[in-house]
Amino acid sequence: MDFFQSDNFNAEEIAEEREPLKRTLEAIRNRISALENDGFDYRSVDMYDERDIEEYRTDKFRHDARRREIEILENARSTPYFARMKLKQINAVKRSDSPSMTKARSLSDFDVMPVEADIYVGANVIYYKDKIIVYSHNSPLGNRIYDRFENGAIEYGGYEYEVIFRRKFDIRGGVLHAVFQDYSKENGGVVYDKFLAHMLAVKRGDKRLTDIIPTIQANQNAIITRPADENCVVAGCAGCGKTMILLQRLEYLSFNRKIELDNALVVCPSKRYIEHIQPVVDDLMIGAAARLTLGELYKSLILSMSGVHSRVRRKLAADVSSDANLSAATVKACYGDGVKRKLIAALKPVKHAYSARLEEYRRRLSAYESELGWARNARVASSAEKPKAPTVDVELEKFAFLPPLGSGLSKAKLYLLLTAYCYILGKPRFDKALFIDEGQEYYLNEYRLLAECTRATVNVYGDENQQLDSECGIGDFAALGELWDISRYSLNENYRNAREITAYVNTLLGMDVTSLGLDGGTVGHIDYDGLAEAVNAARSRGNRVAVIYSPDDKTAEAAVRGLNADGCVCTVKECKGLEYECVFACGEMSARERYVAYTRALSELYICSDK
Repeated sequence: MDFFQSDNFNAEEIAEEREPLKRTLEAIRNRISALENDGFDYRSVDMYDERDIEEYRTDKFRHDARRREIEILENARSTPYFARMKLKQINAVKRSDSPSMTKARSLSDFDVMPVEADIYVGANVIYYKDKIIVYSHNSPLGNRIYDRFENGAIEYGGYEYEVIFRRKFDIRGGVLHAVFQDYSKENGGVVYDKFLAHMLAVKRGDKRLTDIIPTIQANQNAIITRPADENCVVAGCAGCGKTMILLQRLEYLSFNRKIELDNALVVCPSKRYIEHIQPVVDDLMIGAAARLTLGELYKSLILSMSGVHSRVRRKLAADVSSDANLSAATVKACYGDGVKRKLIAALKPVKHAYSARLEEYRRRLSAYESELGWARNARVASSAEKPKAPTVDVELEKFAFLPPLGSGLSKAKLYLLLTAYCYILGKPRFDKALFIDEGQEYYLNEYRLLAECTRATVNVYGDENQQLDSECGIGDFAALGELWDISRYSLNENYRNAREITAYVNTLLGMDVTSLGLDGGTVGHIDYDGLAEAVNAARSRGNRVAVIYSPDDKTAEAAVRGLNADGCVCTVKECKGLEYECVFACGEMSARERYVAYTRALSELYICSDK
C-alpha cells in the first residue's frame, strides 16, 4: 500500500492508524447488525385492537429511525472519519457533544472526556455501546478539528485542552490510503498542509461535485458556524468555495438544530445549477431544503396569495424561464425604479376598487355567518348563499409603458406581477430562511421585494467581479445594508482551478487571487476548425466538458451550435456556479465574461477563436 507522509511522520505511526480503523469498521458492522435485527419485519398487528395499533405505530416510528441510522452507517463504511485530535485536559470537565440527526437524546450521561483523549472526527457521529467513537464535524467538539491551534490549545465548553497532535486521513472504501500529521506539539505547531493538496487531487477523480468536509479551512468554517439568525454576505473570488460553504452551513445548522431544513430555501441561478449541486445535497442529506430559481420563488409567492384570480393561476402553470430571451435594455427597465413607480401609479384604481369589494365581501360574509348561526339555533335550513371573496387579475400586457415581455413566464415578468399583487393585496407571509447563491446577479429592487416579503434571515453568496453587466445586478453588496442589518465576509483563495489557470487569469485581468489549487493545469489556444475534435478528445478522457460563449458574439454562437452533445454548450451566464474538468471558451468576451468562463475550468482551459 502506498502512503503519502508529511516530513515528521514515520512508518511506525502510520501502522498505528490501521488498528483504530479496523476497530471502527468492525463496530459499524456490529451496530448495523444490531439495528437490522429488531424483529419488526415479523411484527403483526390486530387491526381491531386500538392498543395494538398504537403499539405498532410506536414500533414503526422506532424502526424507521433505526433504518435512517443504518443508512448513515452504511455510508460511513467507506470513510468513517477523516481526522484525529489527541487532546490533554488542562482543566478536567464533563461536557457533552451535540446529538446526531437520527439520535435525539442527551449525551451528557456518558460523554466524559478523559485526561487524555483521542477524538476521531467524521462526516457523521457514530455510536457504539452508548459511546461516541466518531464525532461529527458539525458537533461542538468535532468542529474544533478545523481550528488553527495558534496557541496550541482549543476551547471547548469554556475550558482549554492542549492539542498534542492532529492527523488527517484519506480513507476510501474502508481502506487507509494516506496519512498526514499537520499539527504536532513536539514539532513546533502547524506543518505545511499537504493533506489539502492530496484531497483536492483525489476529489478531481470523482468527476462530480463533492462535499468539502475533510478540507474545510478555518476561515471557511468561521462562516459556516455563524449564528443561524445572522444576515450575512459572503463575497469571494471564483473557486473560493462559496457554494460549498452555503451547503455545508445548511448541514451544520440542521445538525445542531438551529434551523429546520424545510424552513430553508436555496435560491439558485439556474436549473442547471440545481442539477449540478444535487450530488452534494444528497451526500450532506439536506434535500429537505427547497432549491428554486428566483423566478420560481416569485411564482410560488404569487400563488400563495389568496386574492389572485384563477385565470392568473392557470397562466402560472407554465414553466418559468430566465431573462435570457429579453434584451438587456428590457431587463434593466423592468427592475428599475421608473417602471416600478409607473406600475404602482397605474394600479391605484385597481387597488381602490379591490379594497371596496373586499370591504363589501366582509360585510356580506358577516351577515351570512349571522344568518347561518340563527338558522342553526332555530333548527331550520338556511337559504343564505355564501359570498365569494374578490380576486384580482393583473394583465401586464395592458400597460403601454412596460417594455415587451414576450409570452413566456420570464423572471422579469414574474417580478412585475409579484410587485403588482403585493401592492394591491398586501405582502405574502414568507417565513423561510433564504440562502441566495450568485447574489450579484439580482437587482437591488429584487432584494427590496424579498426584504418586504420574508420574515427570516438572509444569506447572500456572490462575487461582484462576476457581475457580467456592470449596469445589471446589485452592483455593490454594501447596498444590502439599507435592507438588513448584515455582516460581510470576504474570501480571496482559489481552491478550484489549477495554479496555471489562476495565474493566467490573474495576469490577463490584473487580479490578485491567491492560488491554492493543484499544479499541472493546461492553458491553450485552438481555432474553431479543431474545436469538435478537441471536445470529443476531452470527453473520451472521462472529463466533464463545457463549451462556453458570449451571446453577444454571433460568430461564436454559430460556430458552437452543432457541438451541444450532452448539453455541453452554454452561455457565460448559464455556466455560472458550475465547474468542469475541461472548458473551451469561445469568441469575443468582455473582461468579466472571461473571468467567469475561464474560472469554470478545473484542469484544462482552451481559448477558441477563428484566428
